[in-house]
Amino acid sequence: MNWDVKYFPGYWAGRRLAYPDVPKKHPKFAQSIVVGNLIFVSGCTGQDVITGSPAPESVEDQVRVALENARLAMETAGSSMENIVKTFFLVRSLDDYPQIRKTETEYYLEHAPYLVETPPAATLMVVPSLARPEFLVEYEIIGVVDRNAPEWGVKYYPEYWGGRELAYPHVPIEHAKFARTQVVGDLVILSGCQALDHDSVRVETMDFGEQTRIVLEKLRIGMEETGGSMSSLLKTTVFLKDPNHVQQYREVERAYFQQHAPDLANNPPASTVVIVSELPRPEFLIEVEAFGVVDKQAPNWVRKHYPGNEAVASGVSAGNLLFLSGCDGSNPETNEVETDSVEQQIILALDKVKAGLEGGGSSMDKVVKTLMMLRYLEDYPKMRKTELEYYEKHAPRLVSDPPVSTFVQLPHITSPKALFQIDVTAVL
Repeated sequence: MNWDVKYFPGYWAGRRLAYPDVPKKHPKFAQSIVVGNLIFVSGCTGQDVITGSPAPESVEDQVRVALENARLAMETAGSSMENIVKTFFLVRSLDDYPQIRKTETEYYLEHAPYLVETPPAATLMVVPSLARPEFLVEYEIIGVVDRNAPEWGVKYYPEYWGGRELAYPHVPIEHAKFARTQVVGDLVILSGCQALDHDSVRVETMDFGEQTRIVLEKLRIGMEETGGSMSSLLKTTVFLKDPNHVQQYREVERAYFQQHAPDLANNPPASTVVIVSELPRPEFLIEVEAFGVVDKQAPNWVRKHYPGNEAVASGVSAGNLLFLSGCDGSNPETNEVETDSVEQQIILALDKVKAGLEGGGSSMDKVVKTLMMLRYLEDYPKMRKTELEYYEKHAPRLVSDPPVSTFVQLPHITSPKALFQIDVTAVL
């Protein structure tokens, strides 16, 4: 099975986004990285990467620019917009949601008609800020080079609300539209699941524990529909509005795993908690997206769990992919955040990433994707400078060929004193 890795550099107004072509404090990331048949694309904002001209003022225009940047990335990687299988929309205001979905569908109608009736798996979250104050949206995607590549074929599983398929024209143009799951080869990509009753199209409970159980049940159903099982989960990303719900989520998750997927009680998926401002509906308290495999014993996709501790990020691999749990800047000896220095917190977090990658048979040089999270936007230049200097010491290949990356400012990170968190995907 082909797991070759190909790197496509990012450019901003003609400058390659790698050091020393840009300053240490400047954003540095690849346009895309291809792993086998998968294409990982960096977060695309509403600023034109060709001209570098200022981002438009309207959210509709920024969505169009972001989608155009994504289309360029897909085509540069030898694919097309129609081969997107997953989207992750970061937006500044929930009020913009209908315009965003409407503009997205209109763009697909013109440039990727296949995605209109068979939309990608999708997750959307609302955050205080993106890399620049004027950015209103960021659009991260995963695609494929070829939907029919040997051993890498793509299969679409539709989602339904109130008996209507979540695709245009079955639902209004401004309505949510996404797949329940997309399968690429053996890799299962699940859309963000919320506690919405799919028959009534309402949230029937405001109890957090009950919403969590509903979400986990949807993950189980999604995995089983593909021929897999809950025990084949590789990675979950958990979006919460209230940081006080983190511990309760883990307790409910553990009990659910013990009942429905006992293997996961001792070998859980890699997992990252992200605290957001809002989810797509005000009544949603939680959303969880996930990756899994159809058959965790398939020769090219065997699921392996790498336990972590306070100093080592836990991870799960399948095929040539390694997913790590999110890492913050807490002291591994006390598990408490003990420094107010964002640079020191970043170094501590990256140390955990490095140890987790090495424990999973990989290395820092093999990182292909990062989600970078900060509490304060003014720390962004420090974050990029510290990240680069860490790579200079521990992953020199990433200096010239940085990973694809998405950035977001969050209202809260893991604990009240935490300033930084990173989520990493690598290859073996």
